[in-house]
Amino acid sequence: MVFQRGIVLCLGYLIGLGLTGFWGPLNPQPSLLQWGLLVGAIALGTILATIFLPRHLWQVPRRFWPMLGLVMLLAVVYSQGRLPRPATNGLYSLTQSQPSLLQSPVEIQGQIYRSITTQEPDRQRFWFRVQNVKLGQNVAPQKENLYVTLSGDFSQFKLGDRLQLTGRLYKPRPPQNKFAFSFPDYLRQNNTFLGFSAWEAALIRREESLTEILRQRIQRSHREFLPDKPASLLSSMVLGRQTTNLDPEIYDLWVKAGLAYTVAASGFHVSLLLGVVLWLLRDQQEKTQFYGAAGTLLGYVLLTGFQASILRAALMGMGGLVALVLDRKVRPIGLLLVTATVLLLIKPLWLWDLGFQLSFLATFGLFTTLEPLQKKLDFLPPTVATAIAIPIAASIWTLPLLAYKFNVIATYSIPTSIVLSPIIGLVSLGGMVSGAVGLFIPELGGAIAYGLGWPLRGMIWLVEQVVALPGSQASVAALPLPQLLVFYGVMLLIWRSPWAQKQARPLIGGLLILFVTVLVYRHFNTTQVTIFGDRQTPVIVAQAGGKTLVINVGSPGFWEYTLEPFLRRSGLNQIDGLLSLTPPDPAAQTVNFSGELPIKQYFSLPQSPTDKVTILRPLEPKRLGPIRLQLLQEDLHILEIRLQGQAFYLLSKQTADADFIAQWNPAILIAKAADLDFKIWQTLKPQKAIAIGSPQGHFLAPNRIVYWSETDGTIQWTPRQGLSSLSPNLP
Repeated sequence: MVFQRGIVLCLGYLIGLGLTGFWGPLNPQPSLLQWGLLVGAIALGTILATIFLPRHLWQVPRRFWPMLGLVMLLAVVYSQGRLPRPATNGLYSLTQSQPSLLQSPVEIQGQIYRSITTQEPDRQRFWFRVQNVKLGQNVAPQKENLYVTLSGDFSQFKLGDRLQLTGRLYKPRPPQNKFAFSFPDYLRQNNTFLGFSAWEAALIRREESLTEILRQRIQRSHREFLPDKPASLLSSMVLGRQTTNLDPEIYDLWVKAGLAYTVAASGFHVSLLLGVVLWLLRDQQEKTQFYGAAGTLLGYVLLTGFQASILRAALMGMGGLVALVLDRKVRPIGLLLVTATVLLLIKPLWLWDLGFQLSFLATFGLFTTLEPLQKKLDFLPPTVATAIAIPIAASIWTLPLLAYKFNVIATYSIPTSIVLSPIIGLVSLGGMVSGAVGLFIPELGGAIAYGLGWPLRGMIWLVEQVVALPGSQASVAALPLPQLLVFYGVMLLIWRSPWAQKQARPLIGGLLILFVTVLVYRHFNTTQVTIFGDRQTPVIVAQAGGKTLVINVGSPGFWEYTLEPFLRRSGLNQIDGLLSLTPPDPAAQTVNFSGELPIKQYFSLPQSPTDKVTILRPLEPKRLGPIRLQLLQEDLHILEIRLQGQAFYLLSKQTADADFIAQWNPAILIAKAADLDFKIWQTLKPQKAIAIGSPQGHFLAPNRIVYWSETDGTIQWTPRQGLSSLSPNLP
């Protein structure tokens, strides 16, 4: 009974932390109304549970439920108290009182405490702990974490280096819409509130910790005789991507193939290590086995860094070792729940970390689903059945969350994992042996790593072929949170209920049919026009009747963090039409993006004819299903986009001659703020306008019919709501 009560209290704590998602897990100041609603919901749930639940549900008496409600409430309060907040006398607070600090160059001194892999050779990104700040002639001690972007060739800097940097402080920009990547939230999760753009750097002194020295020696032994890409992959499969410099192209391939878990230090690596150590010590006493395995675990955690997934695996491994010494039976689900509670007591925000969530879901899947799958595969040899069942069991529980977070699924991830599982185990174990030997004899460690060259090259080749296959990444559109909860609710029901286990196929099949039906219906019945601003460039996505037209794709960064996530969230696996107004050749601009989302048809203006594109000529409309695209006036680049009786006019080039365009009188005008001068405005007289830029100092700033990308974020039109802002910072 004590065990059941402890498990229920752990569940209460986890549920309480999850309830903070009601107002946003990073919201430091929920309103009184939000507090009242949440406390009221906990109180009501507790009262109903006490009155209506069976007297001894899960061997827990009714009087225990009020205690559970109290634990949930305390979890909410504790989570709010542990949120990262700026120091009262730190740099962030200083910039609040002295905004001029964001405009002038600043010198700072401090230490790199975490590095970040980047694809740009002339730019380094790292987390920097500030110790001193030079303001004018004064040097003031400050303690603040900064996200630093250092421009120039400074690749010699390493983790632990103490540097003097010259650059400019900046506040992270909020996302244009609530679906885009939030840079401020990303920084806040890492207890950081400001960025720093540096252009000068000087090394004060080099300070490498023992763990960093050991990491470098392991990676050096892997690079001794192997080329860079296989060597970086091997190091990441041993130590995890967070502490190694994994080649960005390799990581991108691994993510697209659904193999990112192999380059993240996780339970797989811990299980492998513990299995080898316990096998080597099999003839020793249990205490010797315990100390040997525990020491190995501790050393591996120090080498890989304190990441949520590796800490989860290490704590569970330690629990298993303690049970081994005490000759006690381990309850895996209970151990998993206690481990989650301990980690979330240390850092409540880990609950919202995707790596933490995936790690626990995959482990839960192995505990609950692996054995039934093995029984279904009993016609195969046990080793083969296990190799097939493990990736399936883990994927069943992680795929819904991945679809919810990224709106995309690696279609061939399960068969690829099954095929590569023997090689992954061999390479990971061989890399560990190579690294351990390389700590003492680098050349011998390098020779062992060299022997893994062929398996590594084979893995890279196979993953490249898989990613190149048609449909290797399937967009699944936005999965609403209630639908995600229904998915997991049904899977939990199948796990716990004998009736549901007998009806597993109809239940899962019905869910999938419902999901696909909703997806197809939304795809063909979505009618909307979404307008983004990438610096001073308008980016437009028009959707109607299952067709999608994109006008401009913006910069690579805008594509990666804003536009592609939006298109994936819409469930798009291709772009039906693309018109790029900025470069001379739209196909040249999108060559890097077409592999992500294939482009069916290119459009171009008359000034840039090529064989690959359809030319837009004045007053010759082109159609993409119900979307009509027409160039109205060539010299001004006035473009009409019409769907469902609503016309949008894009002015992409302003000239002094505005006489001819007076006849168009657009309902909704889209233009750069700089192009909207008084003459153009008086000539066109639009009913509504969307200006790409800032209203500051503009004569249209007080005009309520104008939306501004700088302040209103992403603007969307739908037939039902008309124009509205998607900015998360607006009500």
